[in-house]
Amino acid sequence: MLEVDDAGWGDLLDGVVLGFLRVEDGVFLTKVIDVKFFQPPLFAKKLYLDEAAKLAQEALKELATKKGEEIRICTAPILEKVRETLTKEGYQVVPTKIVGELQCRVETAFIERLEELGVTKNTVPLDPCKDRFYAQLRWIHGNLARREKYVKTAWKSWKRWRAWQMRPRRKAEADIEIEPFNLIE
Repeated sequence: MLEVDDAGWGDLLDGVVLGFLRVEDGVFLTKVIDVKFFQPPLFAKKLYLDEAAKLAQEALKELATKKGEEIRICTAPILEKVRETLTKEGYQVVPTKIVGELQCRVETAFIERLEELGVTKNTVPLDPCKDRFYAQLRWIHGNLARREKYVKTAWKSWKRWRAWQMRPRRKAEADIEIEPFNLIE
């Protein structure tokens, strides 16, 4: 059995990581939908859906997945075309809420990608939540001119968030340790 999940769909930064886990032997593979698919003009054309399907097909080949094998795929909208395409190709697709090992591994892979951009691990919580959103927003606004290229700028809300002003952190935010932002440029 294979499980498929995504991470980063609701995040401002970077593209989306797709994670593939063969449950029986623990083999884990990731593919990335580049951030350019979440920026104009590609986002409006929903080409990220086609890219997700293409990457899933590549991953299944790499994992030597058999047509009759059960594939549990997260119900997230970004995986809609993956579910549709793989079903048409004869795979046994089961839309599923993914929890546990794969969810943790794909979220970790997404955070590791953010680290490659220069976002320090302590800056962005592993758990997707509003704290993670605001941590990313603070990082982006730490050098907007250089970091905006890593943002999903086609989001309708980006225009508002682009104009956002950093304020001193509330006491509730004190638990999130913010380190200086380093970006290799």
